Amino acid sequence: MNPSPLQAPLSKSHRLVYEIVQEQGIGRHLAMADLFSLAQSRQPRIGFTTVYRAVTKLRDLGLISEITPHGAERAYYEPAGPAHAHFRCDRCGDVQDVDFAIPATVTTALAAQIGGAIANATVHFRGRCAECSRLEDSA
Repeated sequence: MNPSPLQAPLSKSHRLVYEIVQEQGIGRHLAMADLFSLAQSRQPRIGFTTVYRAVTKLRDLGLISEITPHGAERAYYEPAGPAHAHFRCDRCGDVQDVDFAIPATVTTALAAQIGGAIANATVHFRGRCAECSRLEDSA
């Protein structure tokens, strides 16, 4: 279970970044530049490094999730939530949530195979999104 921000000692800046990510909701993937821009709109004197450190701490506490889809030039952040996969369009770069998670039986079997423990399993798909497929078909 992820700790709530009330259980973790968070600074004012950390709480601000956490609130921004939570307000965007699951399925909205924010790049660091997006987070900085939103934070700066609320707290004009906040620095990029402060936002970066806040994101790192929130990620390490399990309060937000960091995703880096294959081929993406940057990481994206979203609220921690139920397990799901991500799809990245090779043409436009859009990142979408996919309702899919690796079954626990699979991770348990893989952990036994390696003789260790699997703490996290992520799945990333890539291809063409519906809009880019439509554009390609009409060309």
